Amino acid sequence: MHPFNKLPGIIFSVCLFFACSNNSSTAAGEKTPIASLNSSGDSTYIGNNGLAYTINGRHVAIKQTMHDGDGKNWIALYSNEVKNDVATSMVIVNLTNELTKEVFNFSVANSGNSSILHYIPSISNFTNKKNAAATYMSSKYINYYGDSVMVKITSINATRVAGTFSGKFLSDDDNPVRLEITDGSFDVAFTKDKVY
Repeated sequence: MHPFNKLPGIIFSVCLFFACSNNSSTAAGEKTPIASLNSSGDSTYIGNNGLAYTINGRHVAIKQTMHDGDGKNWIALYSNEVKNDVATSMVIVNLTNELTKEVFNFSVANSGNSSILHYIPSISNFTNKKNAAATYMSSKYINYYGDSVMVKITSINATRVAGTFSGKFLSDDDNPVRLEITDGSFDVAFTKDKVY
């Protein structure tokens, strides 16, 4: 048999190999896609809770659930804790962007503006429930603390709280890096206390 007679079979086999090796899919639960993190593109967001912010030119606007172009639903925004402490007149808003694992945590006055300057976690800040605080954890698990942050509660009622935020944060390490977060907003329902 002449060697060129095997050429079509070899070409077919190589093409089949490359087609199969590039065909991969992600099953639900394996890995959360970081496709489009805003409301444009193939993904749409649904739900009553929302979070938006801009970091280094990357704008994110998400709601509770992301519906992707393949027809799958993913948890996009998780409310770790959202509480109104009437006794201290403070509200806690602790939210996780599940698509990137970024975490925002605010403890601020439950009305008007709260200015957070040079916040550093400490025992006194933890025990004094009236101290305003702002923290951000990046997708690389780096903690940033509010250095000059403004949080404004724009509406609050028995079931929900909404507000805006922006400012500068410093990383928690030996050589702090400054990070600016702008165009921040949240509109979320209060979480219920969990019974264990």
